Amino acid sequence: MNQRIYNYSIHLLARQDYSEYKLKQKLRSKKDNLPHEVDEVLVKLKEKGLLREEAYRRLFIRKWMIKGEAEDKIRKRGSQEKLTFEDDEFEKIATELGFTDDESLEKLVQKKLRGKSIPTDRLGKQKLRDKVIRFLMSKGHSFSDIKPVIEKSFQASLEADF
Repeated sequence: MNQRIYNYSIHLLARQDYSEYKLKQKLRSKKDNLPHEVDEVLVKLKEKGLLREEAYRRLFIRKWMIKGEAEDKIRKRGSQEKLTFEDDEFEKIATELGFTDDESLEKLVQKKLRGKSIPTDRLGKQKLRDKVIRFLMSKGHSFSDIKPVIEKSFQASLEADF
C-alpha cells in the first residue's frame, strides 16, 4: 500500500465525507497515483471504517432536500456518483428535517415570489405563475404536486393585497 496516497486520503476525509466513487476519482486524478495503489488504499480505508458511505449519503440527501429538490432528482444526482439509496432513507431524513413535500413546495414558491407583487392583469399573472412553475419543475417536482400549491399561494397573495 502506498503510504503517500493513504495519508492524502486521510487528509481529504478529515475535511469532509466522500463517497467511494468520488474519493477514487479524486485520487486517480493525481497523475502519479497508480490505479491499483488507489484501490488498495480504498480497501484499507473501508477496513478501518474511515470511508463512511452511509454518512455521505445522508449528507447528500439532506443537502439537496434543504435546497428543495424532489426525491427523484436527488436519486438521479446520486446515481451520477454511483450512490444507491435505501427506500426509507428519504422519509427518515425528511422527518428529521421536519419537511413535507407540500411545505417544501410552499417555501420554494414563497422564495420565488419574495419581493414581488402578483400582477392584477391576466397576462402578467400568467407569466409569473409560469415562471414559478418552471422553477419548481427545475427542482424535479411534478406538475400534479405543484398545481395545488401554486393556486393556494397565488390566492393567498391576492387576498393579502386587498
